[in-house]
Amino acid sequence: MQVLLVDDNPLMQQVISRFLISQGYSVAVAGDGEEALALARGAGYQLFVIDMRLPDQEGPQLLAALRELPGHGGCPAIAVSGLGEDDRERTVRAGFNTFLAKPIDLDELSDTVRRLLGSGMARAFGL
Repeated sequence: MQVLLVDDNPLMQQVISRFLISQGYSVAVAGDGEEALALARGAGYQLFVIDMRLPDQEGPQLLAALRELPGHGGCPAIAVSGLGEDDRERTVRAGFNTFLAKPIDLDELSDTVRRLLGSGMARAFGL
């Protein structure tokens, strides 16, 4: 399973990507929206994890652009934000499947990824 992680914070990139890799996922990391779009044009992803505030655009704007790309229209997406509950309602309206507040609880992230990708896929990876 391929995950596209979009976050401009190098520490968050490292923590989330290493954790997801340890769970059996392949992770591509982008630091902004432009880089995320370039990566998505060249690969198929099964999940997006997107920070709500990026240097070049907002998370909802990026999600809309990603979902317009061929093969990504129904891709589930997790919004992450350091502003906590202030962003939760906005993410739902923007089409994200779920919201996680920073600092991210890795157990909650794992449960959320499994739920979004389906238990069948999780079993395939021994999760």
